[in-house]
Amino acid sequence: MTQQQERPVQGDKNALDFTQPHTYPRSGRDLVGGVVYLGRAIDKTRADLNGTPGEYIWACPQSRRVYDFFGVSPEQFREAVQKNHSDDGVARWLQEHGPKQPSKAETVAFNEQMLAAGPGPDQMGWFKKSLEEMGHGDRTDIKTFVDMQDLEEERL
Repeated sequence: MTQQQERPVQGDKNALDFTQPHTYPRSGRDLVGGVVYLGRAIDKTRADLNGTPGEYIWACPQSRRVYDFFGVSPEQFREAVQKNHSDDGVARWLQEHGPKQPSKAETVAFNEQMLAAGPGPDQMGWFKKSLEEMGHGDRTDIKTFVDMQDLEEERL
């Protein structure tokens, strides 16, 4: 897990534009407010607010797990990102407005669970096919969703 620099925000001329080649949201491993996937969820939401999400879905299942962790709806999260032009602002909003206030132990457990999440038996065929389509069907070290995202987004 790594800390990440602040990303451009909506309305900024350098805002995230995932319609451009080799432009991706942060890795799910990157921490914002001590939480994995929060920065990625923020990036995808900012891009969606700017109309530049490309193929990314701002409220995908992994992002929804982040929202659920704080007890907020996708719409509330979107509003938090829209009103707060910094990662710290979004994290602060979640701490102040989220019905769930996770403890450090709950955050550690959440982070570990999110980073270990991989395909279940019913998704294994799709997972392997996706690796093959990326030209990495022989990779046995790619076992989790974050591994696959990092590989696809040129971080591995």
